[in-house]
Amino acid sequence: MSSYVKRAISAGLAASITLGACVLPGFTSVAEAALFPPGFLRATPAPKPDYDAIPLESNAAVRRWVHYFTHQNRDRFDRFMERGARYRILVQDILEENGVPSEMYYLGMIESGYASQARSQARAVGIWQFIAPTARRYGLRVDNEVDERLDVLRSTKAAARYLKDLKNEFGSWYMAMAAYNCGEGRVRSAIRRHRTRDFWTLQKRRALPRETAEYVPKFQAAMVIARNPAKYGFERKTHYEYPEFKRVKIRGQLALHEVAKREKVSVMSLKALNPHLLKNKLPSARRGYDVWVLAGGRSARVVQ
Repeated sequence: MSSYVKRAISAGLAASITLGACVLPGFTSVAEAALFPPGFLRATPAPKPDYDAIPLESNAAVRRWVHYFTHQNRDRFDRFMERGARYRILVQDILEENGVPSEMYYLGMIESGYASQARSQARAVGIWQFIAPTARRYGLRVDNEVDERLDVLRSTKAAARYLKDLKNEFGSWYMAMAAYNCGEGRVRSAIRRHRTRDFWTLQKRRALPRETAEYVPKFQAAMVIARNPAKYGFERKTHYEYPEFKRVKIRGQLALHEVAKREKVSVMSLKALNPHLLKNKLPSARRGYDVWVLAGGRSARVVQ
């Protein structure tokens, strides 16, 4: 059982699900529901990591995006928060474990709205919108058998490492976000031309692409609203129902129906839990491959 599940159980909070009949309360589809790893309810606060927190700016650009998200784009932003709530504890735990401020969780809202299978015209994929070369550089497997950009756990770990590297190079989380959006090369070029590493100075000088200049203000606006949704008239959704999952290592390139039979789960649930598996069999892996399965079996009804 994962540490995330254990924390949820110790919190004494209840959730139940029946997956044998594919009944998944609170989700729009089986695939959507099954993508969420377990235990998004933290029993005790995590220890405060030793890193620089992200300062909160209040300027015209941030206020403009706050207004946009709470007026013209209100319904869409509400969906961002609802989808994101299902991932929040998992994502924040991984960020903190890698020395990244938990506030970077809100970057996922700006990148993908926490649509787990989001794809862009630039061929960026997943909640962290990795393009294939960057994904591979940070240890994600992307080939004709598997696309780990669609694995929430693996992709979040990769995103955390990438953000930490960007911060180490460019000196601030604002600049790390800028480089995450437009690439390290463009940010290096802007720094050389304008001889500053201050994001807001580069923004005022129009030294960054327009999308990047708006990227940090959008992030700040999302953080302001999502931290206090009631202030902006949003209903805070605090309770979701989740199945209990576990991660198992399977050795050999077994067909998915063989894995399902061995773990006593349905093939449908196995595919839904592991959308990064692109074939009807496990990918080749020398030491076996980890997959998510329903902890209680085919007809489980789990109380956490």
